[in-house]
Amino acid sequence: MRLTSGLCVVLLTVTGFSSFQTQASEKDELALVMRQLDQVQAGLDRARVVANQNDQDARFYFDYLSATRDISTMKQGISRYLEPSRAQPSVPMSVTGQYRGEDAR
Repeated sequence: MRLTSGLCVVLLTVTGFSSFQTQASEKDELALVMRQLDQVQAGLDRARVVANQNDQDARFYFDYLSATRDISTMKQGISRYLEPSRAQPSVPMSVTGQYRGEDAR
């Protein structure tokens, strides 16, 4: 019986640790996505400069503003997930300093 309970503790510990690793890995991957989105934005900025330099009367054009907005939206969503807003602490009750009471008998 003692061995079984010890084994349960070990299994629960390993399971908890592996789920912690999964969470850490997810955050690492999302942080990588954030860096990649920064790189994509930098590439879009460079492409926009080139497009402006080659200002041609093209029938089709790439909408850089919409792409930038979409990247910004994705980054905001990931940031909100990685750093969720926390509930603000409640306002503590004020301390009166009056600890003496009277018996109303």
